[in-house]
Amino acid sequence: MQLTLTGTLDTDNDTLTWAARDYGDTIHHRPNAVLRPGDPTDISTVVRYAHLHGVPVVPRGAGHSTGGQSQAPGGIVIDMTCLSTIHEIGFDRVVVDAGARWSDIVRATLPHGLTPPVLTDYLELTVGGTLSVGGLGGASHHHGAQTDHVLALDVVTPTGELISCNPHENRELFVAVRAGRGRNGIITRATLRLIPAPETVVWHKLRYDAIDELVADQRLLVTTDAFNYVEGQLKVRGGRFVAELEAVSFAGSRSGQLTDLHPQDGETDTVTYWDFVNRLTTAEPLLREAGLWDSPHPWCNVIVPDKAAEEVLRGLGGKLGSTLYSDFGLVLAYPLRADRITTPLLRLPHDRLVFLIAALRYAPTDAPDIVAAMEQANDALIAVARQAGGTLYLDPL
Repeated sequence: MQLTLTGTLDTDNDTLTWAARDYGDTIHHRPNAVLRPGDPTDISTVVRYAHLHGVPVVPRGAGHSTGGQSQAPGGIVIDMTCLSTIHEIGFDRVVVDAGARWSDIVRATLPHGLTPPVLTDYLELTVGGTLSVGGLGGASHHHGAQTDHVLALDVVTPTGELISCNPHENRELFVAVRAGRGRNGIITRATLRLIPAPETVVWHKLRYDAIDELVADQRLLVTTDAFNYVEGQLKVRGGRFVAELEAVSFAGSRSGQLTDLHPQDGETDTVTYWDFVNRLTTAEPLLREAGLWDSPHPWCNVIVPDKAAEEVLRGLGGKLGSTLYSDFGLVLAYPLRADRITTPLLRLPHDRLVFLIAALRYAPTDAPDIVAAMEQANDALIAVARQAGGTLYLDPL
């Protein structure tokens, strides 16, 4: 393949092996080449060639997908992390390349007293990666998805055109690429809304004996909109079942009152905003040390209507502590107000309040029987969610 590029088109064995693996580590499709672009024009050139010759092209950010979504069997993978420049920080916005990681964006905007409104729990993901799926987090009950705060995008279309779009110009493309799974165009640059960032946050970790009480308190907090961040967790640690609610209020923002909640016990800390949003940086070394960072991760994310939340979580909670979750696995539950999420392609159940439920499973290396059991459990979770009127997050379009 002879193309004029400022970057490189690599076909060596190590590169192709790298591109055939994602964080899920259960699907391994080798591409024929990996583009490491020097600029967006390289992406346009390769996509145009691929379109003419019927070659699949897939963008890859941090490779944190868990089902092979960043792989291109027999095609071309584009390593988007080669384009990671933060171009401009304004009083209410930041302009960044799609391969920039959210951690780098927050580091750059915090000295200006600014932050993106919504962050995923793990900040080492790329802008293009999360905007291609929606981007949900503990602040989504108030601010919606990350895709709801995009002001403008530069996109390479499936035919190789490089086009700028926003809510007013080329709106159809703007709608199609946000949460479009990379199928309707490849995001190369984004202009993102920023809001004032707090210096400190008050971080409550409340523990419950019963799942129903946890869900009831999450409902109350989201309905009253009293906290900036709300997330539930189910896990087994040290042989003990824990249902935990994280409720965080930002200094000078919401009231953050715990009145009318019913935890068994809990603790409260005041930490810097950066220490809170970057809190998972301490978990990664622990998982690596346990050999679970590079092992298979058959994760599953569903969104269920409010009426089904307790039933789904009780079913998942009853399996915690088994080989389906290991000592590090857990279930996350984010309560979301559907009216705050406006991205058209981010499909939600028909309910005023919905719950994003994530079963995060860690399988040992070289244990295909455990991986198979986890995948079967995921299939069962998806079936239960759909029967209840729920959707699969990252559901095929």
